[in-house]
Amino acid sequence: MPTLLVAFSSFAVASPVPEDQGTAPPKCNILFVILDDVGADQLTLSNPSGEGLPQTPTINAIAAQGVNFTNCWSMPECSPARVCFFTGRFPSRTGVGSPMTQPTLAQSQCSPFEMTTPRILGNAGYECGLFGKFHISQENYNPFGLLAPSSNGFTNFNDTLLGAPPFIDPTIAGQVTTDTVLYSCGFPVAGNAPAICACAFPPGVGETIGECISGVDALECLTAGGVSLVAADGTPILECDSDAAARINWDAWNGSYVWPRTINQSGVASQVTAVRTHADVDQAELAIEFINAQKNSPKTHWMCTLSFSGDHDPWQPPPQASLPPGTVWPPQLAYACGEQVGVENSTDQERLLSTWTIQSLDSQIRRVLLSTGLGSMVGDQFRLNAPDTVIVVVGDNGSFLTSVREPFNPLRAKATAYQTGICVPLVIAGGPTVAPGRAVDHMVNAVDLYQLWGELANVNVHTAVPQGRRLDCRPMLPYLTHAASPSVRSWNYSEYFAPHLADPCFPCLISTGSVDTCTDTILTTQSLCESQGGVWHPEVTDCCDLLAQMTAAGTAPKVFEVIYAVQRAITDGRWKLVYSEQPSCLLRDGACDYEFYDLSNCFAANVLFGRGIDNPQFNLLATCDPAVDLNLEQRVAYIRLRAELALVVASFDSCVGDVTMDGQINGGDLAAMLAFWGGPSVADLNNDGITNGADLAMLLASWGVCAH
Repeated sequence: MPTLLVAFSSFAVASPVPEDQGTAPPKCNILFVILDDVGADQLTLSNPSGEGLPQTPTINAIAAQGVNFTNCWSMPECSPARVCFFTGRFPSRTGVGSPMTQPTLAQSQCSPFEMTTPRILGNAGYECGLFGKFHISQENYNPFGLLAPSSNGFTNFNDTLLGAPPFIDPTIAGQVTTDTVLYSCGFPVAGNAPAICACAFPPGVGETIGECISGVDALECLTAGGVSLVAADGTPILECDSDAAARINWDAWNGSYVWPRTINQSGVASQVTAVRTHADVDQAELAIEFINAQKNSPKTHWMCTLSFSGDHDPWQPPPQASLPPGTVWPPQLAYACGEQVGVENSTDQERLLSTWTIQSLDSQIRRVLLSTGLGSMVGDQFRLNAPDTVIVVVGDNGSFLTSVREPFNPLRAKATAYQTGICVPLVIAGGPTVAPGRAVDHMVNAVDLYQLWGELANVNVHTAVPQGRRLDCRPMLPYLTHAASPSVRSWNYSEYFAPHLADPCFPCLISTGSVDTCTDTILTTQSLCESQGGVWHPEVTDCCDLLAQMTAAGTAPKVFEVIYAVQRAITDGRWKLVYSEQPSCLLRDGACDYEFYDLSNCFAANVLFGRGIDNPQFNLLATCDPAVDLNLEQRVAYIRLRAELALVVASFDSCVGDVTMDGQINGGDLAAMLAFWGGPSVADLNNDGITNGADLAMLLASWGVCAH
């Protein structure tokens, strides 16, 4: 590892120092809050027509004292979106087009040669820290292992490398031995409330059994870091029992309450295998500690990224203290967090838990602002106090299937390039923001935040990023400093594509009523497939093979949908073009590669800022023939977007062998390849999981300046 780090630092960290900009505005600190899987449908700020949405008084107050961006596109999945936030580059440039899972190879993770935000701001004198979910790269199939965050410039990182909370543990830390799932929330329940049990705590050093308290609410026990005692059949144990406590597996992960922590600090990685603190509470506390520490830091400015891992499934009830007073489980709803004996349908439960989670996140944001002096209470009103700090809150992608709120479409949600999958909330306040309380309806993209970070640090990212790494970001600061700033973007873009994997991804089929949805690109392991209620089909190679098998057996569904391997969307603000790389079995049924929408005439446009939901019946290409389907105005818009999309895609042409992304294949790329020799890496040019002679031959064959 030291050899790799030395080689890495020699050609990845260096960057030009931005020129003195003379009378530049004062630099600002940055608090960047990422809400995992919180799409535009979840907040009243971005979904004014929604009913029963989460209560988010803190986020609403930030918008009321800042700017609400009502037309923000992100990517359909979390890893691509997060890489966009910190590189300013579309997924086809970074190679990260889909969420990272265990078998994802290094070339589908963020490259160590990207000029990420902490590198840009570090050169400008900023102290940067990221606390919470990372998911830009990971330890699996990465030569840097647990130092993956440091390899991307995040040398001050603390929390989880997992892409989601661990699976919930229905065995209650190994105590329940029955195969029947009695407690899908990871703690025992009785009726519609947590059960009352004895609460055991981990043993200290040299102890075999830790402290135990009798008669404790099971959720309160879990929140405090304990485990409720139950018998092997799941029956709650009310009084402390040493034999029962001895059966507890203290290393068992359990959703957001017990999870593995990874720390990167000054080039050293460490790990705690079982943290017993609710993840969102822990992430907020780490942000508070970091921000307060900067008051005594020799560096004068800072950027704190608070990347919450909640609202990603699996959901559990958050700590009671994080919820509005009086919040209780509805008596008419079975107490469950997933598939559980006696519970037929958990969709209502999951939607409720998502609501609670977002409300809990809102309270954690308020705690951070109050605990750091960035906010205060004036009577019962929350007020920001951030003249030198810009606060940014954004969702990373659309909401997940079961949590989607009307009028958005749950069947076209996260993992799709439709509106429900890529429209996200974005609010910004503090620092140089003028005319607070306004909305900006101009098009904004996830990549634009990268330029905002530079603007706030007086860094021109377009000159600070080494030549060869094309940026896609556009200015954002004018929207904050000038209330009537014109639109910067003339088009917006989003995309998804399948990753390079070490192991094959077999079809996963998820059945909902008469609709069967198949994916052979996203749910890349059997456990991931089954966690979403799907059935893993390793006997066939892809979704088309599965459909053929079902058809031959007479079990084909009325509606068979596929999450496409490649999706692209582009819009000029009104018209939207969607490209999907259709599998051959759907093309035989007359499906089109392209869909075309007039968002101003789509479902619910009148209540969604003039841009409705692109449901199938609003697709203007009914016969796939623009000459037949579209009138003159529509054809002009369609042709224009087709041409723009072609230009965007053509700009993605890459150089095979340009490992260091400097626009040429030379000794730097050779040195990088040799540093990674024998293992998986971004220099694995043929995507077979190992960097070796075959890759070297490809590099040498491409030697020289990139053709484009």
